[in-house]
Amino acid sequence: MITIIGATNIDIIAATSSAFVAHDSNPSHITMGIGGVGKNYAHNLSLLGEQIQFISLFGDDYLGDVARKECKRLGFDLRLSDTPKGARSSMFLCINNTAGQMQAGAADVEIIEKFLTPEFLAPRLTQINNSQLVLFDANLPVETMVWLLENCTAPMMADTVSRKKATRITDALAQAHNPHLHTLKLNRIEAQNILGPDLGKDFPALCKKIHELGVSNIYITLGNEGVFCSGTPFELELVQPTQVSFPPVAPKQVVDTNGAGDAFLSGVAYAFLQGVDFPNTAKYGLLASKATIEVPSVVNPNLKEEYETLYNPTKLITTTKYEQIPINIG
Repeated sequence: MITIIGATNIDIIAATSSAFVAHDSNPSHITMGIGGVGKNYAHNLSLLGEQIQFISLFGDDYLGDVARKECKRLGFDLRLSDTPKGARSSMFLCINNTAGQMQAGAADVEIIEKFLTPEFLAPRLTQINNSQLVLFDANLPVETMVWLLENCTAPMMADTVSRKKATRITDALAQAHNPHLHTLKLNRIEAQNILGPDLGKDFPALCKKIHELGVSNIYITLGNEGVFCSGTPFELELVQPTQVSFPPVAPKQVVDTNGAGDAFLSGVAYAFLQGVDFPNTAKYGLLASKATIEVPSVVNPNLKEEYETLYNPTKLITTTKYEQIPINIG
């Protein structure tokens, strides 16, 4: 059983029909669906055959009812989720250009920031700790992440989510007493925001800094340049981290990049549960991202088939070799 703690959003996505023009109305194809970082993790991992215990908050409105019904339809265990009285649904709005890349986005996750508190999670701690793995993201309040880092005994993976919220997780790690986070995933922009002016674009130096905060494995996704990985055994603090880069798995076409980062961490989580060693777990993440980019939704419903078609799982699980390539981190 995997426990996922995070948001369920109403996603409104506009794909422009021609070149995006700022400060103007852009002709677009607009769709609405159920997303959110936490929900996307849950959906991806459910498609891969994992049992999901989803701890989320649903709006006390029509859209919240729709989101809850969809999560039930997908087979998530929602017994630890709740609907706070009077709360509005979490929502995400974005505009993509003709290449499927986000030009602007807006998120309203007040329901998570206001109600997903340590007090909300405390009665659920036994069920959380009985999980094989716990996933959460930086949409959670800092104090909630601190509480998880201090009280959760199951392996945990987290995502920095956005440039603005990236430092929330490092703040939580710095504030927590004796924290241990198994995996942290962030993208180039989020990494550079954490780096600050002192470290510039030095990703190895950033990873060293994050390892010292109590994180074992770090993945910095770099779009069409692949991923930079850095890992060290938590119990061996003085061991030089293993650092390696992987190229991306090229998509047939880029339809929509939304959800690619969520898919990456979902793939890494799945690989971890299958016994794949670090850093080969990144290969599963890259394939999940590739599969998601190819479809006009934040989750590829054929994710499992993508794995079975393109990768030999047995070969990936047993391999200990990986390709190290130079990556431009500028």
